Amino acid sequence: MAPTVYDVTTWPGATVSPYYDIGLVINQIIADIKSQQSTKTTRPGAVIYIPPGHYDLRTTATIDVGFLTIKGSGHGFLSEAIRDEANTTAWIETLPGSSHVQVVNNNQVGFLVNRSADPGTNGRLNSIVFQDFCIDGVASSKPYLPGNGKTGIRVQYDTDAVRVEGMGFVYLSTALSIRNADAFNITNNFIGECGSSILMTDSSIVGKITNNYLISAWAGNSIFIENNENCLISGNSLLWGARIQMKNVNRAVITGNKFVSNFSGMIVHETPCHEQLVSGNHFRRIFGDGGPARNDDLYGMVHLNGNDNSVTANMFSFDVPAGSIVPSGATPTVVLVRGGTRNQLATNKLVSNVPVRHVLDASSTATKVLWSGTAAQVQDLTGGNASVVPTP
Repeated sequence: MAPTVYDVTTWPGATVSPYYDIGLVINQIIADIKSQQSTKTTRPGAVIYIPPGHYDLRTTATIDVGFLTIKGSGHGFLSEAIRDEANTTAWIETLPGSSHVQVVNNNQVGFLVNRSADPGTNGRLNSIVFQDFCIDGVASSKPYLPGNGKTGIRVQYDTDAVRVEGMGFVYLSTALSIRNADAFNITNNFIGECGSSILMTDSSIVGKITNNYLISAWAGNSIFIENNENCLISGNSLLWGARIQMKNVNRAVITGNKFVSNFSGMIVHETPCHEQLVSGNHFRRIFGDGGPARNDDLYGMVHLNGNDNSVTANMFSFDVPAGSIVPSGATPTVVLVRGGTRNQLATNKLVSNVPVRHVLDASSTATKVLWSGTAAQVQDLTGGNASVVPTP
């Protein structure tokens, strides 16, 4: 029977040590998988195992077979930014651990999912899994964009049921970039000190981004997602430059997330987005390091644009020294309803150290604001084309 489980440290077909170039070893293993599994009904896929250790990656690992799992024994994250700003003389360890893959070359992709074929004719790549190892960009500096130009994982070819779980990413310009994904699952990852954490480009449907730590600087996004239907974003902790940026994302559910950001614009509708439910999240705007900010404090902690969106039962906490608000002397905006019709804000809680307010832009219509702020905390610029029931 052909082998279906490969250990990068013991597979006899490798021409180099995995510690010198694990990418080349993985490519050689995939070539062996393709030679062993050669017909449509004899392709169960395989598991490539990365034991704990420190591995250099000099050659991009290209995944062009389905049902492949690449897995290690732990995400191994260590804050390299804290390390690089500290006296580490007495530290016990100074490198990420567990199954630790170091991308050596600048402007390189560590793991590329791609196939020289046409998805419409030849089918998608199915059920590819990245699990329980660390991808490290080795050296970088804030805000990590453009940075070293390194990408941890890029999924370029159309996929179904791709899963990224239990991974660690650090010191990369982009941790994870996925295009044209159906039923993607990105969960339980620790992504820190990267320019952008998760980029979902082109189109995708019915995916989940759940239970991740996303610690991105101010130049990129915690999550960027476009042309998407029915995505669930839940249970994530988004810190530092916490930002979900969306273009043409409809019927998303964004719930139970914790946002702690030094900047405005924690949820941003870059273009109109419709029928989203934003509920049960905690948004906290604080003052801290970084910048310049992309947006001032009039932009909104949530920047809403589109039709029939519902922002309900969220906690908004604004705690920035008055002298640090931009523009100087402005009243910060909590939710800006930038445009669209029939949007709803209901039973949201505001806590702040300075006066704040929701703003209904003149281009919005038929917005309902129910028990989400006092009369002084809602600015209606629509000329009366809104319904407001202030919090008693």
